[in-house]
Amino acid sequence: MASSIGSLKRVLAEAAVKGVTEARAKIFGHVLNPTGKKSPHKILRKKLIGDKIAEWYPRDIMKGDPSIMKRTEQD
Repeated sequence: MASSIGSLKRVLAEAAVKGVTEARAKIFGHVLNPTGKKSPHKILRKKLIGDKIAEWYPRDIMKGDPSIMKRTEQD
């Protein structure tokens, strides 16, 4: 009887921890990963930087670079 009470407490404790973990993930927007395998979630969560990189370079390099314009005039 004592072992059945201990196992019942253990089951209840595991259920409570699981419930708290799921609630915390839902509240704070975390992703549960009980298996511990690698997940792409961390990478996909980052901001995309493609637009910032595209803004760095001029729209048309032929019009903006004088050395290229000189080469085209010589040819």
